[in-house]
Amino acid sequence: MTDTKQPIADLDKMTDNEVTVFQLDGQPVRGRAVHLGEALNDALTGPKGESRYPDEISRLLGEAMLIGALVTQALKFEGRLVVQCHGTNDGAVSLLMADCTTDGAIRGYARWDDAKLKETKLDNRNPGAEALLGGGTFSMTIDQGPDMDQYQGLAAIQGERLSDCAQHYFEQSEQIPTEIRLAVGQVQEAGSAPSWRGGGMMIQKIADDSARGDTQEAWDTARSLFGTLSDAELIDPDLSQNRLLFRLFHEDGVRIVETHKVSGQCRCSKERLENTLKSFERDALEDMAEDGTIKANCEFCATDYIFKLSEL
Repeated sequence: MTDTKQPIADLDKMTDNEVTVFQLDGQPVRGRAVHLGEALNDALTGPKGESRYPDEISRLLGEAMLIGALVTQALKFEGRLVVQCHGTNDGAVSLLMADCTTDGAIRGYARWDDAKLKETKLDNRNPGAEALLGGGTFSMTIDQGPDMDQYQGLAAIQGERLSDCAQHYFEQSEQIPTEIRLAVGQVQEAGSAPSWRGGGMMIQKIADDSARGDTQEAWDTARSLFGTLSDAELIDPDLSQNRLLFRLFHEDGVRIVETHKVSGQCRCSKERLENTLKSFERDALEDMAEDGTIKANCEFCATDYIFKLSEL
């Protein structure tokens, strides 16, 4: 983690896969920004670089991972945040899941129905969150470990992007005025294959108090500037976070508070899975086995594990 109070224009260029916490100078507005490059591309593609999901679902899952990366760094303890979207029977996507830890490990996966996706695209060539999920619920679950209770907040799936759902969640569950922008897309740099990139930014209004007085005007100004942010700016590989923040908020001043690294890491383990299988009764293991082996696949990273029944 990097901690600094320098003006943002004085900072060196930030790298991808990093969450930046920032503060508008003298204003009741704090925010976070994230750029995901390799960390996102690894989650959305297979070992040979092939896409694991249709493009529409890749973009939606990427948005869930961006939300997870942004919100997790606000937690004041070691643990993880799980962003989930459960679709309805009318939707092509039944589940989206982004799993993010406070030390920066991020992973995600999605479940969908090909036939329903084709039907959805007949009516809408570029379906968004509400169309793909058919409504349903958006949730964020905070997990502080096995000895602590989990906390979960829910909101309805509304809007074309998951940023709409996240904003609704904060306004409903946290009662914090929040603005969020997300963008996910493929970019191709010279001499390289297309790769997935994502960018996100959120700003929140700090609660009123007697020292600050009325903060609504300052918040409205910040929202207006934030509203000029484009998708192209969020995923531009040549536009660093500090330059983007300076472009948006240089008139009032913006400072970096701290930065956090993010990496695409899956926590699956052959040893852990083997121990789980060994807890099953023999009859159950035999039902799962085929030709004397049990095959298991991690939905997050698509790693295949093979176990011999005789060893279990």
